[in-house]
Amino acid sequence: MKIGQEIRIEDYLGIKTLILGDVNTGKTYWTREILAAMCRQGLGARMAIVDMAPEIPESIARARGLPGAGGKLAPPEGQGVLYLDGHFKAPRLSSKTEEEALAKARNNRQNIAALFPRLHGQNRDILFVNDISMFVQAGPAEELTTWLDGAATVIANGYWGEKLGEGILTRWERAEMGKLSAYFEMKGQVLKSEI
Repeated sequence: MKIGQEIRIEDYLGIKTLILGDVNTGKTYWTREILAAMCRQGLGARMAIVDMAPEIPESIARARGLPGAGGKLAPPEGQGVLYLDGHFKAPRLSSKTEEEALAKARNNRQNIAALFPRLHGQNRDILFVNDISMFVQAGPAEELTTWLDGAATVIANGYWGEKLGEGILTRWERAEMGKLSAYFEMKGQVLKSEI
């Protein structure tokens, strides 16, 4: 997916799409473009957003050379989109030790898991998930896919690349993201984001 590429909502409706990329490769940008295109077609009342994007202090992002990291996926106003957000920490960026990062990842997983039940009874068959990788840092992909199965259309984005670094958190995240990617391949498509 590259800037200037046409967004056709028919390419996403009725299937599950995962947009993968490294830092600052446009994962959130593309998800936001698809969201806006669907809203223009009057689908807002069918849509929900689970926003897992972490809160990254600007000073930390600048120090790590990550301008634009951690972008939220707020919906356009007045479109009727259900927006579910939580307060999540970026484990690797905000921790000094692997143990601290693992603890933050586990806490993120618990907070994210609490968001999904709020979708029950909302009649939202189009689900956007921003930064789905925040869950698989500490939770099994199979648990996440049981929630994703409830929506006919899913557009999710997540982090995958060479910049993950080392450690237990990274090894677990890579393994679970691999399983999650296989799920999306079976249910629809996996796209690479590269601005």
